[in-house]
Amino acid sequence: MANLTKMNDRTLLTTQEAARYLGYSVHTIRKYIDRRLISASKFGPAVVIELSECDRFRREKRGVGRPSQK
Repeated sequence: MANLTKMNDRTLLTTQEAARYLGYSVHTIRKYIDRRLISASKFGPAVVIELSECDRFRREKRGVGRPSQK
């Protein structure tokens, strides 16, 4: 994550940087954004995600696989 962008004391990541940070593919990160599991914003032509949002997602994400059927 060499090119972290700082904006008003917030660290912003591109989708590619967020994917590397979280250990997912860029496609998966975009899918999570579309499903509103990760909040993102447009910053010019780029979609950016706050580092704190990535940390929130990491803390709250559910386990791997489908949810159990009750």
